[in-house]
Amino acid sequence: MLSNKQWVGTLAGCLALTLPLCASGWAWTSGSHYTYGVEGVLGATPPPPGWHYRMYNLWYTPDELKDNSGNTVPGNFELDVFASVQRIIHVTDVKILGADYFYDVIIPLVDQEFTSGSFSDSHSFTLGDITLEPFALAWRQPRWDASFALAVIVPTGHFEGDEPASPGLGYWSGMMTVGGTLYLDDQKTWSASVLTRTLINGEQEDTDITPGSEFVAEYGIGKEFQVNSSLMIRPGLTGASYWQFSDDSDEAGAAADQHKKAHALGAEVNVFYLPMLCQVNLRYLQEYGVDNGPEDARFVATLTKSW
Repeated sequence: MLSNKQWVGTLAGCLALTLPLCASGWAWTSGSHYTYGVEGVLGATPPPPGWHYRMYNLWYTPDELKDNSGNTVPGNFELDVFASVQRIIHVTDVKILGADYFYDVIIPLVDQEFTSGSFSDSHSFTLGDITLEPFALAWRQPRWDASFALAVIVPTGHFEGDEPASPGLGYWSGMMTVGGTLYLDDQKTWSASVLTRTLINGEQEDTDITPGSEFVAEYGIGKEFQVNSSLMIRPGLTGASYWQFSDDSDEAGAAADQHKKAHALGAEVNVFYLPMLCQVNLRYLQEYGVDNGPEDARFVATLTKSW
């Protein structure tokens, strides 16, 4: 059984490794299986041994679409997304290379509506593409934490090439996660973290397009405050960046070499109620520097319960 101090030092992180939010990353070429910005401060800090349940909730309502030069595309564009993602994590007592071995599964439910000009499409709270992460490692040291994981994203969500609000993306993806947290004081109250993900995508059904490979970085710096014996609060500054670093396949035509790019900056606060091992995290991010995709603010509310 972990002591209270051990839970504070490890669970106060974001339990972050992967989180796909399906087509909420819809962009000029073909979208992404990973919605950046859902993790932030202590995002690379692995959870302690045990079972952990997380529910991520994302609201995203952009009304601007950027072209290959970052300029707003003329015309009417609206994307209204709510995603609720259920994640179950089991950190075992098995040691590999000095790290705790763990695995997890991620099940997204997506509600979204897409409008462009006179065309519209919507899907109400429907199953998206499920992530299976069978191999992940978590290292914990006095002044740093690190994580590594390999996952596969399965096209379980409904997809049609002529339905841009489809909750699934119609292709498989492989994802590698690497991250680290540096503690800036001996008490671990100050932290700086970076969590990266690299995605390699398969061929999309209906369109036969293979989306280009992607790289995501999420980062944050935060300060923990022990309010009393039961409550801990951690405010912080957070950001995220996304790059498509290879072309879509030739089937995408003239858009094949138009890479997606986006950045976001914001703030968050994490509240940890120690007696029940429950956390609430609220994060707000404003996007900027977007190419070939929608641009707006996004809000993420995350609930965590650990055993």
